[in-house]
Amino acid sequence: MCDVLDKVENRCIAKGKAEGEDTLALLMKKLFDQNRIEDAKRASEDKEYRARLMKEFGIS
Repeated sequence: MCDVLDKVENRCIAKGKAEGEDTLALLMKKLFDQNRIEDAKRASEDKEYRARLMKEFGIS
């Protein structure tokens, strides 16, 4: 039973990680499309700023 739960948990973690990567990639694409290089650099290091940019672009 624990093996099954571990596998399910690992799949959920992997799915969450993939979705997070896709979200970050979308933010970076939007920033680069607008030539907002400094914003992209800051977003890569500053979690709160990244969240503000995601809200600005309507990314959840």
